Amino acid sequence: MKPETILKSYEAAKAVYANLGVDTDAALKTFDEIPMSLHCWQGDDVRGLEGLGDVESQNLVTGSYPGAARTGDELRSDIDMAFSLSPLRHKVNLHSMYAEKKNPRNDLTVEDFRNWIDWAKEKGYGLDFNASFFTHPMMNNGFSLASLDKGTRDYWIEAGIDSREISLAMGKEMGQKCYNNIWIPDGLKDIPANRFRYREYLTDSLDKIMAKPYTEEERQYVGDVLEGKLFGIGIESFTVGSHEFYLGYAATHGCGVCMDTGHYRPAESIIDKLSSVRPFVSDLLLHISRGVHWDSDHVLIQGDDLTGLMLEMKRGDLFSSVGMGLDYFDASINRVAAWAISLRAAAKSLLAALLEPTKLIDDAELSGDFTSRLWLMDECKNLPVNAVWDYLLLTKNIPIGTAAIDAVKDYEHRVQAMR
Repeated sequence: MKPETILKSYEAAKAVYANLGVDTDAALKTFDEIPMSLHCWQGDDVRGLEGLGDVESQNLVTGSYPGAARTGDELRSDIDMAFSLSPLRHKVNLHSMYAEKKNPRNDLTVEDFRNWIDWAKEKGYGLDFNASFFTHPMMNNGFSLASLDKGTRDYWIEAGIDSREISLAMGKEMGQKCYNNIWIPDGLKDIPANRFRYREYLTDSLDKIMAKPYTEEERQYVGDVLEGKLFGIGIESFTVGSHEFYLGYAATHGCGVCMDTGHYRPAESIIDKLSSVRPFVSDLLLHISRGVHWDSDHVLIQGDDLTGLMLEMKRGDLFSSVGMGLDYFDASINRVAAWAISLRAAAKSLLAALLEPTKLIDDAELSGDFTSRLWLMDECKNLPVNAVWDYLLLTKNIPIGTAAIDAVKDYEHRVQAMR
């Protein structure tokens, strides 16, 4: 599409929105201030950079599409490519298994991620962090922090303590908040003899990891969140770190939770949970994926669920206080394309939410006019968001429409196919 056509369409859309009380230029300015974190592990199928060899993985990645990243440099190149197709303000989420020095996971420091930090600084990206409590010889029958073996628990407690220190250091260096997310795969395939025992061990492990409180100044640079799950492959009967467990722990221990859109029952939605959880936890992080039936971690695409999530964030004024990041892995398609598709889907849905004439809808509700409220909610789905989207991409010199997939295919031919 010609630039002059895009500009003309934007001016027409701007007038439509103005008639509804929405300033599109102001919405675009707000858009630029909202960060979205990209999960590095999509680029290499959650293998990491440690070179541990044949170690059992607690993550199921399907597909064998060629071109996976093998080194930190290749992974960073692929992320740069994905970001070049996205208009969002970007962060990168690192797992500790992506350290580029060969130190043990329970003896890592921020310097083990120096290449990542220097690169992020140069590019203007933010960083988030996770300790990798999986795919390691110190996993004990699939258990880490809740293991029956004290030596196993102690190892991972040390890794968790290091993770908090690394996250704080990263946040300070980047000058913005770094979320330190804790997810563990601990659980059992069949019915446990004593559920309380495992959760007592996990409570004790978390107490030791969180023993050192952050100062008020440090809290602007770091936040601890716990990521729950309904169940997992091989732990269908019992997941130690359930949603209820982590929510109870977070609300009583001054930390936060991470809610993954694919970690709940199919009929559940975190859209409703945001207003229930946010008032009672210090930090809240969203991991946004596309669950099909259950935690299948499909590549995020546009849909009512994603738009609804962004609308709830806007209506609750949560964009400045709740973190957002992507989280899925798919090796059945080009991995860079998987990132770019989801970044653009998240960006389009975010933009649509920012452009919603929320005040009109809210005023209808406050006046008791529920008919107009529903009418407006549905009518506003057909506003000219695409014209504003094309204008946004044009102003940032980002490929528009099919030109974006052409760019991915060119990168695959020039770079990924050479691996």
